[in-house]
Amino acid sequence: MHEILCAAERTTALAALQKELNVKSNTVYLNELVGGALSFYMAAAVARQGGLHVLVAEDKDAAAYAMNDLYALLDERRVLFFPSSYKRSIVYGREEQECVVMRTAVLNGVRSLADDDYLVVCTYPEALAEGVVDEQHLHSQRIAVGERVKIAELVDMLDEMGFTQVDFVYEPGQYSVRGGIVDVFSYAESRPYRLDFFGDEVESLRRFEISNQLSCDRLESVDIIANTNRAEGGRVSLAAFVGEGASWWFYDADHALRRVDDVRRRALADSDEPAECATMLTSRKALLEDMAQSCLLMLCNNIVERPATATIVFSTSPQPKFNKKFDLLADDVITHTEDGYRCYILSDNRAQMERLDNIFHQTGRPNVRLEMLRVLLHEGFVDHQMRVVFYTEHQIFDRYQRYRINGEIRRDEQMTIAELNSLQVGDYVVHMDHGVGRFGGLVKIEDGGKWREVIKTRVQGWRCVVCECPLVASHFAL
Repeated sequence: MHEILCAAERTTALAALQKELNVKSNTVYLNELVGGALSFYMAAAVARQGGLHVLVAEDKDAAAYAMNDLYALLDERRVLFFPSSYKRSIVYGREEQECVVMRTAVLNGVRSLADDDYLVVCTYPEALAEGVVDEQHLHSQRIAVGERVKIAELVDMLDEMGFTQVDFVYEPGQYSVRGGIVDVFSYAESRPYRLDFFGDEVESLRRFEISNQLSCDRLESVDIIANTNRAEGGRVSLAAFVGEGASWWFYDADHALRRVDDVRRRALADSDEPAECATMLTSRKALLEDMAQSCLLMLCNNIVERPATATIVFSTSPQPKFNKKFDLLADDVITHTEDGYRCYILSDNRAQMERLDNIFHQTGRPNVRLEMLRVLLHEGFVDHQMRVVFYTEHQIFDRYQRYRINGEIRRDEQMTIAELNSLQVGDYVVHMDHGVGRFGGLVKIEDGGKWREVIKTRVQGWRCVVCECPLVASHFAL
């Protein structure tokens, strides 16, 4: 794929795009840019140009699919998701903790972005409608390996930041202290941190998994940030927070901004305290004012307040729909090949490629050849400037494509620490080896000279048989 991205750099469309990105307050209409071509050309421009880029899709699913495209084309650590904080509406005040974590990670990433680096933020109108804490009130505490910090002072700081002390950390905003080990679940990260002290010195910093409490990787420094939705100070739009240096990419700008106003209007109508609610939300007018000095790039030239000042024609068309009619696919590949196009199939499944080759042989077209690229895009496209065709495997076989979102708090179907904390002595549990039993509480045992915490259960026909196993989520189910 690197070869294809390099070829894109030689196109007149990408050269024009890079030129327009350097002009502040520019509004660029991206004409004939369809399917996965937006992600493709955006990735090529971002990799070459650097800087901060915000992609606004029509809804959450579209934003997530675009983000997965960019995962495949860029360094996925520099591609972040900016969701809405709430499951339903800001009126009901039911925050989704993992969404607050992802929003905070974006704010922290924007603030710490280096001049020679890049960051891509993918979002949608409902998330864009919510205000964020201004940079002045985005407080964080950085702790590094080798730094001298007293545990008592660290605990006082966490209490002041609004963190809650618990026995086991399993939700953002919690911390625990066990001897010289402090576990902290910062809102800047989807996994909690484990700070290991030797006296007053930070000896090691690690992330660990919630489900089994086991460490997974080492870090040199960590940023501890509290819930930004509850921080003091005023709220600003995301556009105001990222500043005028950001470039904004819109699928349908008018739809997105109208949707922002709809979210605000409904929330104010349903709220018991509309004045307070109004301070938490932004509007179309405010967003356009905050973007006044930023470059806007749009697939639809439909913003009355900011008509296009430049137009770039990309000459792309969407992948045709074949509806599992592989003879049509074969004809399409043959036609494009005869016209001098290079045809690729985007897939990470070698078995599907072999299946497709067998289908071509069975239909009497053994000479049809597709080059395989281990890159996944949500939609295929034809680029008439580069003279290449990208087919996607899931579109050819008419399959649903799942997306993933980095930064989600991963939980499994096994027993979680939260569920463990809710158990009472005598509650029924099922042990994977010993069957049904009753929860007997948490106890400490000595194992090879080391003390560890275990779960005690009574099993085997309710006789007084004690089964002790390590405190690992995979052993139990409620």
